[in-house]
Amino acid sequence: MKWIEEARRKPVFEAASMLGMRRTRGNGVSPCPSCNEEKRSSSDSRGPIGVRPDQLGWKCFRCDTAGDVVDLFALHLHGKLLRESSKDEMAQVRAHLESQSVIDKHGKLRTTRPPSVQSVGSMTSGRTRIPNPQPSGPTPLDWYPQLVDDCIRDLWSEEGLPCLTYLKSRGFEEGTIREWRLGAKLVRGGDDGKIVEQYICIPVLDEANVPVNARFRSVPGKCLHCDGAGCRRCGGGGKVKKVYKRSPGRPTTLFGVATLTKDPSQEVIICEGELDVIAMAQYGYSKNIVSGTGGAGTWADEWLDALEPYKSYVLVYDADEAGNKGAKNVADKLGRDRCSRATLPHKDPSKCLEEGCLAEDMASALENAQPLMTARIVKADNYADKIEELVANPGDLKGITTGSKKLDQALGGIRPGLWVVTGDTASGKTTFTTWLAYMQAKVDVPVLLTCFEQRPIGTIQKALRAHLGQDFTNVDEAARRKAMAELGQMPMYIIDHYGPLDTDEVSDLVSYAARRRDVKIAVIDHLGFLVQGAADERRGIEDAIRKFTVLAVQKNITLVLICHPSSLHHVQQRRVKLKDTKGASAIEQDAHVGLVVERLEPGTQVSHPAAYIHVDKCRSEFGLQGAKVTMFYDPEACVFADAWELTPQGSATQSSGGGAFTITP
Repeated sequence: MKWIEEARRKPVFEAASMLGMRRTRGNGVSPCPSCNEEKRSSSDSRGPIGVRPDQLGWKCFRCDTAGDVVDLFALHLHGKLLRESSKDEMAQVRAHLESQSVIDKHGKLRTTRPPSVQSVGSMTSGRTRIPNPQPSGPTPLDWYPQLVDDCIRDLWSEEGLPCLTYLKSRGFEEGTIREWRLGAKLVRGGDDGKIVEQYICIPVLDEANVPVNARFRSVPGKCLHCDGAGCRRCGGGGKVKKVYKRSPGRPTTLFGVATLTKDPSQEVIICEGELDVIAMAQYGYSKNIVSGTGGAGTWADEWLDALEPYKSYVLVYDADEAGNKGAKNVADKLGRDRCSRATLPHKDPSKCLEEGCLAEDMASALENAQPLMTARIVKADNYADKIEELVANPGDLKGITTGSKKLDQALGGIRPGLWVVTGDTASGKTTFTTWLAYMQAKVDVPVLLTCFEQRPIGTIQKALRAHLGQDFTNVDEAARRKAMAELGQMPMYIIDHYGPLDTDEVSDLVSYAARRRDVKIAVIDHLGFLVQGAADERRGIEDAIRKFTVLAVQKNITLVLICHPSSLHHVQQRRVKLKDTKGASAIEQDAHVGLVVERLEPGTQVSHPAAYIHVDKCRSEFGLQGAKVTMFYDPEACVFADAWELTPQGSATQSSGGGAFTITP
């Protein structure tokens, strides 16, 4: 914005003088508007702020805050840098810059400050005398020993009634107001002593409950300088702007430090602002409740030192950008493993009080505070609504049907998660998973197929055979094209790639398909093509398995991953088991379902082509881990069925075959 660039041209020393800051030896400035420190260190009496040689930038050597002239004004108004301010707060900064004659109403830099009031007798030789821009005498918010007591007296006076009414409108009770020694700072102006500004005075107390500083919060309403007509101080709107100020040059301490107990095992509640602390106290949290006194992002080292001994902290910060940043800053300094953050019914505790939230609402919010990490920790009743959703949607509870009653009984249907399918070479893994996907697409469940081991056309051939119920070369071109058009109308998508592909890219493709195509089931054939060439194959497989497991859960999809086994089963002369897969430890630990396809030759174990589907792993409470399902296979149609007569060939010949369902020990 142009006005920002213009204001940044103002020399820092001039701007600091306007704000009541003083210049010290060594071109330092004091105090810092962020941390309120007055010296650079205990052994260096220079002001904590150092100024660039061109006077267009500054940095505090105590808290590392840095900025320009506009940031100085923003910190004095709101306790935060301009880039951390909201649009309304930026507008208030601009209005303040105009009122101090840093810029004019067009946003251009002023080179001199015009008089704020022109009076008779100020004219000399036809020219207006420009008053000295340096502050003379104390400012209305300067500290003096009786400041807090005087503000308390004024709050309960007739003139302080608007301030008291405002506090009560925010939900603060008289007992709370008196306990925290809140007051009213009434700023008078003009010859008649008219009240032109009203602030709530919030005393900052040390460990012994002795006032050492004060924070002032403007009382909303019409601007008393112009009686609501509009002036520079209110930005022309006729309304008081929300601002926080403090007595310059005073030491700061952790607000609420006197509430800290000597027991480090107790939890500390950390709020963003002083009124939030007072609101929490009214809710019944009178011990170990604190906040900073410089805005969400400012934390002095000595404040952190006072909190460090305690075991854990609950952060109750505003639900906005500044609050999020402030909470992260505090958590990073105190240890994220020791911090949790509460989500309140409203923006902050004082807003909850104003909106009439009950004490039990606040207790629930604190009890359900979440760690400042990716994972959440909740109580059982947090899932009450989810249970009812599952009951109302049986497909989500028991899973959608596979197309086979026997498989449904063994697996509990198809549910989201990682499915690993393995088996010996030529056992039918690819054909089985392609058939599963085809059966879902046939009932309008969107599916995604990959074909890294065989070209995409090979997968299409299997789908076409299943759709026609026979070898597609046995029908004419018109029938094939009709069948292909029907396949094209089904929600079946194919990743058009053959050969190795990076795991991350496959994950991105699956995520895209789930998001844009609403894909519910994705078949990846096979894992070996995703880790090919890895320096450490085992580690590559484990990383891929865990990545796909997280992906399936996060996207709420079923991810079917084909994995090849080692040759150990040949040596031991037994069937393939899930533990024979490469990277078996990760698969056995992370996979939700583990299936092994074992081919059966006709004439020995069965009368027709078939396969055992071994359920080596099944996390579903509706499934049967250890089950062995006999599925009959039609090689012409690439179709599996519970009985031979249910396959296209079996139906045509009316042959019958037995199909047993057993559970092996």
